[in-house]
Amino acid sequence: MKPIYAKPPLGSRAAFQVRKDYFDVLDTKWHYHSEYELAYINYPHGKRVAGNSIATFEEGDLVFYGPNLPHAWSHEPTVEEEGISYNEGLLYDAIVVHFSESCLGESFFAIPEMSAIQAILKKSTRGLVVYGTSRKRIAQWMTELVNHTGSKRVILLLQILEELSTTKEYKLLSSAGYWDNLNDNDAVRMSGIYEYIIKNFTKEIALDEIATQAHISPSAFCRYFKARTKRTLKEFVNDLRINCACQLLEENRLSITQICFEAGFNNISNFNRRFKEIKGITPQQYRTNIRGIYRNTNKQARQQVNRTYPKSKMY
Repeated sequence: MKPIYAKPPLGSRAAFQVRKDYFDVLDTKWHYHSEYELAYINYPHGKRVAGNSIATFEEGDLVFYGPNLPHAWSHEPTVEEEGISYNEGLLYDAIVVHFSESCLGESFFAIPEMSAIQAILKKSTRGLVVYGTSRKRIAQWMTELVNHTGSKRVILLLQILEELSTTKEYKLLSSAGYWDNLNDNDAVRMSGIYEYIIKNFTKEIALDEIATQAHISPSAFCRYFKARTKRTLKEFVNDLRINCACQLLEENRLSITQICFEAGFNNISNFNRRFKEIKGITPQQYRTNIRGIYRNTNKQARQQVNRTYPKSKMY
């Protein structure tokens, strides 16, 4: 996303920051920061990267990220959209809220009444994607945040956090303990490393080449990378590949063999083995489970419709 227009900064006296950006094509650089982030991306569809999670989204995206979790969004063109130009005007927007844990006072979120909110703040270190009625409510409150000032803004932020702390309509994105021990000196180096991996994880990544990108020796790179991610390069890349495979399995467009190679594995047996190590089940079992969830969800929806709109009797 290349912001064309942003709301003016709130100033140093503001407890937290809210902005609304307008753009034509979704394309953010990989980034992370020390604040919590709420983001509502008003965009039809695209790709989201959050930690080691890679997924597509549709009809807008509402996420809650904890501090120092790397993330990015980009446009993901469909077959029908190939070759289409998107420079026809600022059609889309994003509302972004940044706040620190001490924004309302050093110990505000530590009081007993805030225990549920404190729990969701901890979960946000893995990233949350929100869906369903909770997404609609929070998106509306975020829109109101842009248009209000003063105490009303604080009330709206607390409403959003309260909703996040009580809803079950969310999914955790990244692995636990994914990205730790960061400081400002790591920002440029880790950004380059991560962007290189994201662009190349479906291919073989040579240690010498990625170490050169980071301007350190291969042995120093291994120590540095594991200290920051708590994973070896191989484990990290396999995490990305398996998460990519899960997304493709959920889309249900390709065969499992095709998904194996699309995600970056070079043979099906290795793919099945790594998938089971990380997810605890085989790719086929994962696809079967997803189909079962989808069928049950549709069945529940149909039952709800039948209860709400019973069939008319014929006379």
